[in-house]
Amino acid sequence: MATGPLTGYARSVRAQACCASAGLVAPTRLRSYEDFAVGAQGRVRSVFGASDAAGSFARSTAGESEWSLEEDLFGVARVFERGQAALLLPFVETHRSVPGARSSGGGVGDLSVNLRYDFVRAGDYRAFPGFAVLLGLLLPTGTPPEKATDALAAGTTGQGSYEVALGVALEQAVEPNFLTLSTMVTLRDSRAVSGVKESFAPRLTCLLAIGRVLPRGATVGVFANGMKQGGNSDAGGPIAGSASSLVTAGLAATISPTGHWRLQGAAFMDVPAAEWARNQTTGAGGSVSVMRVWP
Repeated sequence: MATGPLTGYARSVRAQACCASAGLVAPTRLRSYEDFAVGAQGRVRSVFGASDAAGSFARSTAGESEWSLEEDLFGVARVFERGQAALLLPFVETHRSVPGARSSGGGVGDLSVNLRYDFVRAGDYRAFPGFAVLLGLLLPTGTPPEKATDALAAGTTGQGSYEVALGVALEQAVEPNFLTLSTMVTLRDSRAVSGVKESFAPRLTCLLAIGRVLPRGATVGVFANGMKQGGNSDAGGPIAGSASSLVTAGLAATISPTGHWRLQGAAFMDVPAAEWARNQTTGAGGSVSVMRVWP
C-alpha cells in the first residue's frame, strides 16, 4: 500500500529538482513551466591583483584600485515547447586608479543574444541526464578600448568585435539535488586598431554547478567557471604570451517569494593560481537579480 505514495513523492522531488535548477547561476533561463520573463541584474567586482602570461600572480600595490559596476536588463521567451531565446543589454561603469591618476567612465555594453534548446530535459529519464544545445551571439554595441576618452580607459564598455558561441549542456537531478555542466566554444571576429589587424584564437568555457532544492522552490549551490583561450595573432604572426585563462568559483541561491517573482544572488572570486589564471585581472564580487515570470 505504501509503494504508490512513496513512488509518487520521489517523482515529485525529482521533478522539482530538474525544474528549479534553471537559473541558479545565470538568471536568464526559464524553468520548464515558465513561458516569458523580464528582469534586471546588478553586479559589482573589485580587482585585487593580476596574473601575467606565465601565470604569476601579483597583488595590486598601494594606490592601485579598480571597481566595476554593471546593471543588466534582460528578457527571456519560450520558443516552441523546449526552446528559449534571451536578450541581455548591460550598462557598465568602471572606476580605476593608479598612483598619480584616477579615472571613471561607463555606458552601454555589448548586447548578447542566447538561444537554448532542450532535446532531453533533466528528469525525463532516470538513467540519462538532460541534454541541451546552446548558441550565443555578442554584438559590439559598447565602447571598445581604443575609443575610450579617458587616460586609463575606464570608459571601455565593450570589446569592439562580434562573437558567436556554440555549446552543449548536461543536467541531472537526483532527488532534491541537481548537477549541471555546460561547455561552449566561442569564436571572436578579428578587429583592426590603428591599422593593425588582430585575430583571436577560439575560447573554451566550462561551467559546473551543484545545487539543492529547498522548500518553496528555492535553490542553493556552488559553481565553478573556467575559461581558456589560445594565443592571438596579427600581421606578423602569433603574438607571444597572449594566451589567457581564468577560473572563477562561487556560491549562488534563488528564492521565489511568489509564483511570479524570483530573486537570484551570487558571490564569486577568481582563483589566483598558476595555470588557472593567465593575462587576466583577478577579483571578487557579487550579483543580485530580480525577475518577473509568466507561467
